Amino acid sequence: MSKVQYILAALLIILVLPLTSKTQETSKPKSWDLKGYLNGLQMVQFSKVDDPWVLDNEIHNRLDFSWHPGKGFRMGVGMRNRFLFGNSFSRNPAYKGSLTTDPGLVNMTWSLLSGKSFLLVTQFDRAWFSITTGNVQLTVGRQRINWGQSIVWNPNDIFNTYSFYDFDYPERPGSDAIRLQFYPGNTSTVEAAVKWDSQGQITMAALGRFNIWQYDIQFMGGLVNDQDWVIGTGWSGNISQAGFRGEVSYFYPKSLARDTSGVLLATMGLDYSFSNSLYLIFQVFYNQLPPNFQPETLLSVYQAPPSPKTLSFSEWNIFLQGSYPITPLFDVSLAAMYYPNLNGYFIGPNVNYSIRQGIDLSLFLQYFNGRFTHTGPARDQNLYFQACISALRLKWSF
Repeated sequence: MSKVQYILAALLIILVLPLTSKTQETSKPKSWDLKGYLNGLQMVQFSKVDDPWVLDNEIHNRLDFSWHPGKGFRMGVGMRNRFLFGNSFSRNPAYKGSLTTDPGLVNMTWSLLSGKSFLLVTQFDRAWFSITTGNVQLTVGRQRINWGQSIVWNPNDIFNTYSFYDFDYPERPGSDAIRLQFYPGNTSTVEAAVKWDSQGQITMAALGRFNIWQYDIQFMGGLVNDQDWVIGTGWSGNISQAGFRGEVSYFYPKSLARDTSGVLLATMGLDYSFSNSLYLIFQVFYNQLPPNFQPETLLSVYQAPPSPKTLSFSEWNIFLQGSYPITPLFDVSLAAMYYPNLNGYFIGPNVNYSIRQGIDLSLFLQYFNGRFTHTGPARDQNLYFQACISALRLKWSF
């Protein structure tokens, strides 16, 4: 079968599956579930309004299938199908490679069609099965291991980190891992996980979580990417009616060379929902950046996948966000960050309108302004950055 025939067949399956699943519904409970979405995204990037604009488009489909026949067995598969085209392919030589590189031990990302200005890529970011017996659960395969307690930055989430700025990937990445979970009580968990990446590097860690004084408190520790030992803690609870969350992680190199040093990441924040449905989030984050972290441009760190040690390109980060449903069909939010050591800031307003059930129209805006400070005689001491990224998305969920 040619690539074109394969693409047409895949598109037909994407469109027909959600329709056929609805026609086959009966009163008998299903042992399987299929859901997903199809969206179109138009994105514009520029430094200044009168500078050349970078125009990109994306048609993004997602399918999530789960099967739970009973007797403690479950399995799930999730895939992303994306057709991207625009100026970023010619302006950034590394852009296409970042889209087709699979971070896992098993390569489940395929470029189906590629040209100078476009790419059709399929990626399986979930492919797992789990067995539960009593209070023990074993999960094997590509899965999401979420150890985070905070909302924006998660220093404890060492298995599959993600960027707050990636607004079009709510499912977050998965890891090729084995995870064992033990539930000794209703409010306590003990678990261990081992992950392998595409370089054959191992991340393995254990976590214990318990509830005391009406707080969920956790402690974790292990080895990250065969390079750093890590220990950390996290908590979530309430101060009066406000949520209070935080995480701390400390990384120390496995190689005990004289010039090595540890890296500390720490965050804490509050979130509060008012009676009129206004929801506020405040969070402060400290990321002790490695000495060799000297980005050339904002785009180089914006498009690069985050690592557990560099969740931000700024050492200090202060975040505030408010969201409010103006009507049941129309909601708005505004996020702002301040980067004290970069003398910079970020502003991100979002607007979402529900056209009808399952169909949403959204507008995203991200504006960055600041200055990177580099050291060394061969480097500019100050690299000013300014960028505006806007995106319009039409999304159908099924």
